[in-house]
Amino acid sequence: MKKKFLLFSTAGIAAGLLYALESNRRKQSANRELQRDSESSANGKASAISGATANDSTARGVSAARTGNEKTAAIETEAHQLDDHGTDQAQASHILKEIRDNAFGANNEKLAIALGRPTEEIEQWTNGDGLIDGDVVLKARALAMQRGVDVE
Repeated sequence: MKKKFLLFSTAGIAAGLLYALESNRRKQSANRELQRDSESSANGKASAISGATANDSTARGVSAARTGNEKTAAIETEAHQLDDHGTDQAQASHILKEIRDNAFGANNEKLAIALGRPTEEIEQWTNGDGLIDGDVVLKARALAMQRGVDVE
């Protein structure tokens, strides 16, 4: 009996360590990929800036990229992961819509109360206008589990 207990507990510990190591490896590879993407986009912007004087339309495009207009900011924030599931802004908005529609009768006020946020923020997030932070995504996933809503 003691041998079986020792064997199963050792197997459980090994499985937990394996899971933790694999999760850490995934995070590190995702970080490396983000760094490569940001470095390549920075190199692309630098080469575009140097060639901007040759063509006026190119110069306008470069200035828009340098000033960080709303479209550029939206593209960069969509690639940002909000939680350990790799959720981006579009997926987070979808999760909030699913929870609102299936658990709160499509009522923004009820979802806002459950998340502890103003109704205006919920409306912005579900319309895809506002930026959703990781805390809201974690709370939303917890609400979904409590209320039996599948958000994956």
